[in-house]
Amino acid sequence: MRGLRYVAAGAIGIALSAGLVSPGHVYAADLPSPMKYEVTTESGFEVSIVPFYLWLPGMNGTVGVQGTTVDIDLTPIDILSNLGDFLDALDGLYMGSGEVRYGDFGFVYDVFYLDVSSTAEIDRTVINGAVDVAFSQVMATLLGSYRVMESETMHVDLLGGARINDIKMDIDIDLGGPGFELSDGATWVDPMFGAKGRMDLDPNWYANGTALIGGFGVSSDFVWDVSANIGYQWNNWFDIYAGFRGTGTDYKSGSFVWDVTQYGPVLGATIKLN
Repeated sequence: MRGLRYVAAGAIGIALSAGLVSPGHVYAADLPSPMKYEVTTESGFEVSIVPFYLWLPGMNGTVGVQGTTVDIDLTPIDILSNLGDFLDALDGLYMGSGEVRYGDFGFVYDVFYLDVSSTAEIDRTVINGAVDVAFSQVMATLLGSYRVMESETMHVDLLGGARINDIKMDIDIDLGGPGFELSDGATWVDPMFGAKGRMDLDPNWYANGTALIGGFGVSSDFVWDVSANIGYQWNNWFDIYAGFRGTGTDYKSGSFVWDVTQYGPVLGATIKLN
């Protein structure tokens, strides 16, 4: 968790690098001249990688293990207001995504990992200090894509695939007397379908977004994931973006419950490989 200080510093460094220096030492005051967004390998493959993005997900919903459920309401503002406590409670963090395309077909992935040792330490008003929730979450989304529309300024892809969730959770109950701890975990796979698109607002600025739904009772009762971003195409191989993402999962299996919405701002940078 304390490693997030280095992650946060790295994210700030990426943002500063994107804002201050570009290849050839061009400064932000001298924005690059417009250029057409077009990057392909000699083999015809297009590769885009987001090695790390920063998503600050608040949490709202119900979690439960071994018959005990807890309501959680932790907003992004709560996390920012108690950032020092959040960093102390953070044991692990990684967020990355990417896409490989060939012609109209492609493969998209997104990996989100978060390990929090204490929600009560971040904001004791969330569950009145009587119950503390610790959890680790791995959420990996793997999708095939097919381009159904493309013009000089926009494109739209249909998506289909699966999302894998692996969650381990501890609930520590302290009612003033002897406390006790309950632990459990679950791993499951949900089908996911949706679409994503991008529109160029001018030669450098663009907007993009993704919308997914899934679950359908296969594992989760229902899953959704939406995001919207505004980005700046710095040059042919690098862009930065900022936006908002929200995702919700309604999963119950036996006494394990993960009925949670996660939402918050996103900041990232994309690298295109020649």
